[in-house]
Amino acid sequence: MKKKTLVLVCAALVVILAVTACGGGTTSSGTTVSGITIKSVTLAENLNADYQAVNPKTQFKPTDTIYVSVDVADRPTTGTLNGKFYYGDQLISEATLDFSTVNQGVIISIGEDTFAGFNLPPGQPWPVDTGYRFELTINGTKVGDYAYSVIQ
Repeated sequence: MKKKTLVLVCAALVVILAVTACGGGTTSSGTTVSGITIKSVTLAENLNADYQAVNPKTQFKPTDTIYVSVDVADRPTTGTLNGKFYYGDQLISEATLDFSTVNQGVIISIGEDTFAGFNLPPGQPWPVDTGYRFELTINGTKVGDYAYSVIQ
């Protein structure tokens, strides 16, 4: 019995390690706030024209622009999405997206998500450190923090 339990615990640890190691810059969220569901938040090297992540990653160079793609389920017509970039406890930058203007004019949408993009260009080279994070909120309610680092 003890041997079977040990094998199950080891198998569970292998699965957990494999999932976290293969994540790239993407964090699946599945969080719903005020009827708005965040499917994923992805830090990346760039964004395409539809604000989807290009080359997901969580480690950036001191002169890189930090990009974040947020996949929102469906096409919300009300509410706000706010993204804040932090270094430690210091707010570096923030931006807010109003869904009423983003999806204005959409008459019908079947199976399409809304992608929001945030970016943080360097005013000067970023200090090499692990203390960076992107904070996402919906209508003022925190969805999560997404860590990234700056390396040489």
